[in-house]
Amino acid sequence: MTLDNTPHSARWAEETARLHDILGDCGLTETTMWDKACFAAEGKNIAILQSMKPYLALMFYKGSLLSDPQGLLHTPGPNSRFAKRLHFTSLDDVVAMEGAVRAFVAESVALERAERTL
Repeated sequence: MTLDNTPHSARWAEETARLHDILGDCGLTETTMWDKACFAAEGKNIAILQSMKPYLALMFYKGSLLSDPQGLLHTPGPNSRFAKRLHFTSLDDVVAMEGAVRAFVAESVALERAERTL
């Protein structure tokens, strides 16, 4: 058995670059949180990139509030109440889910704006 010692961030370089393009095109600004790329709109955190060995994840902070009729979002763990994430295992996955990423971002931004008006 061969061990893969590639750092996770290097392993997902193409996928990360494409997601950066998509999220930037959605109007999100990038910051760093916990040494990870975090994306915000109007000062509110929307999503964060998480590189893991088996997949690259785009976690939406309020993912449990998002419409997900196709069941694309995954719960990070049994104790997670709000966050949900998309998993990508290839650049083809990112390309195939670009529409869903854009829809989740738009809905997340709308949720943040609605919260501000309450």
